[in-house]
Amino acid sequence: MFLTSLLLTYMMEEKPGLGGSVVIVALFDLDGTLYTGHMLQALAEHHRLHRTNRFYLYAFIGTHLALWPLWRSGLLSEEKMRELWVRDMAWALRGWSSSRAQEAFRWITQEYILPRLRHDVLEKLREHQTKGHYTILLSGTFAPLLVEVGHQLGVAETVGTPLIIRHGRYIGACELPICQGEGKRQRLLARLQGREINWAESYAYADSYTDIPILELVGHPVAVYPDELLANHARERGWEIFLPSSQEDNSSPT
Repeated sequence: MFLTSLLLTYMMEEKPGLGGSVVIVALFDLDGTLYTGHMLQALAEHHRLHRTNRFYLYAFIGTHLALWPLWRSGLLSEEKMRELWVRDMAWALRGWSSSRAQEAFRWITQEYILPRLRHDVLEKLREHQTKGHYTILLSGTFAPLLVEVGHQLGVAETVGTPLIIRHGRYIGACELPICQGEGKRQRLLARLQGREINWAESYAYADSYTDIPILELVGHPVAVYPDELLANHARERGWEIFLPSSQEDNSSPT
């Protein structure tokens, strides 16, 4: 009996939705949703303290700050600007081996992300795990970094932005599409291909309007500490808005 129970647990955790079973997914964004920081700040803090790869980091920041006037003037959409920032942030890893990058990812997870966790949102994640929902971290964050975050949080499935390696070194570029906006939706569906998902009963948690393509996939979208655009959209659609208890009275859909 014990071995049978163990086997069934393994099948549900490792191969959800295969073999004819239909599963409910619970999707969680990272930056701004599960924790309060931002990946660029994490990289900047790591590189400053460890005095590493600062040239490539500062080159990225300097060149991409120049995009702000284009956005402000309407010559560049905010979605495109965000895409360029996420895509080129990989410059900060240029020249690193996988092992060197893994050391940095472990430090960023333990010293930057975990201390900034939103424990109320993490509690929601644990509730879905307890219910047996197929829980996934879904973020534009570098895929190997997201794997480390998932490992630390006890979440086996992660979908992020893959990094390109050549001759054993990161070249400072990402595989397209970036796991953001419509690209996030594409990468998620590609990962779930062959699985039977009950989308009507599934959940998604995110903080940015760029995550609308993901939130619209599920029957239970939740705008978590949302930006203004997402908050307005959520109210129009009647979606749940997750805020600190002191703000919840003003967050009900109208």
